[in-house]
Amino acid sequence: MKILLTGFEPNDDGLNASEIVVRSLNDDLPTLLRKYHHDIHCKIMPGDTYALSQVVDETLSQDSPDIYLGIGQARGYNRIALERMAKNLRYFVTPDRAGNTPKGEPIVPNAPLAYLSSLPVQSGLVSRLEQHLIPARIANDCGTHLCNQVFYQVLHWSALQRPEMRVGFVHIPILPEQVIQQWPDSPFMPLEMTRTAIALILDHHISNDRSTTALD
Repeated sequence: MKILLTGFEPNDDGLNASEIVVRSLNDDLPTLLRKYHHDIHCKIMPGDTYALSQVVDETLSQDSPDIYLGIGQARGYNRIALERMAKNLRYFVTPDRAGNTPKGEPIVPNAPLAYLSSLPVQSGLVSRLEQHLIPARIANDCGTHLCNQVFYQVLHWSALQRPEMRVGFVHIPILPEQVIQQWPDSPFMPLEMTRTAIALILDHHISNDRSTTALD
C-alpha cells in the first residue's frame, strides 16, 4: 500500500503550518503510524497555482498512491476540518506565492463541477478525534485557493486513472509560533496535537482500506 501525504510551502515569507506538520511527520512518525513507515511518502507542494497543476500530475503518475491525504493551513480555524468536497474553481482573494490571482478560472477545463471526498466514514472520525480531546468537524467548503485546487486535481486524476484510490483533505489550524510571529489574535493548535490528529486520520483510513480489501 502507498500513502501520499502533502502540505504546502508558505504563500509569503512566513511559515505554513501544513509544511511544518508534514516535514515533522516525514522526519519522525508518531508511534501509531510507525508500522506504515515504508508506505508513507510526504511531499511539499508549490504555492504557485500553475506550477501546482504540473507537480500534482507528475507526483500522482510517479507514486500512484492508494490513499492520498492533503493538508492545508486554515488561519482562523480552532479545530481540525475534514473536507467533504472540492470544486472546479480558482478564485483567489489573496495572491499565491508567485503573485497569481485567478478570478473564476476552472482548475480543469471541461471537467466536473465538483467531487466529493472518497475517504469513507468521516463523521466517525470526528468522534474519534474528539475522544482524544482534539477538536474536529466536517467542513463543506474547501475554499477556492490552492488547498481546494490540489484536492480537486487529485480527485479528478483519481476519477480518470485510479477510481479505487482514496482521496481526502484536511485543514489544520495555525501553530503557536505563527501566533507569535504573524497573527497574534488567531486560534491555534499545538504541533503535537496536530500530529496526533493526522496519525489518527491516516490510521483510520489505512485500516478501513485494508479491511475492505480483505473482504474483496
